[in-house]
Amino acid sequence: MQLATLAPDGSPTLCTLTYHATFAPDRLHFVAHVDRMHARNLRHDPRAAGTILTPHGQGTTFTGTATETDSPDPVHLAPGERVFHIDITEWLLFDESTHPGQPRRVIPVRWR
Repeated sequence: MQLATLAPDGSPTLCTLTYHATFAPDRLHFVAHVDRMHARNLRHDPRAAGTILTPHGQGTTFTGTATETDSPDPVHLAPGERVFHIDITEWLLFDESTHPGQPRRVIPVRWR
């Protein structure tokens, strides 16, 4: 996924991360080192946005709020790594192949 965060001066930053998705509630999980720019940015301002694309050009964008959490399995984290999750506030699906006239669709977020 591509993750956009805001630096303390308000400038946007973008990074590529591996993620794990869970649903009900809709949440994206990722691991980041405490010194990485996106981890520092999220501690300052938890708002996040991003994109997840398939190799076939379909994709989704999302907005949400990130939280640094305790790892369910700290043994598998390297020193300095932390687990973050993003609670999704909106999904926007882009799929021209299935919806050629209206490729952008807001997808409802599933909460608890």
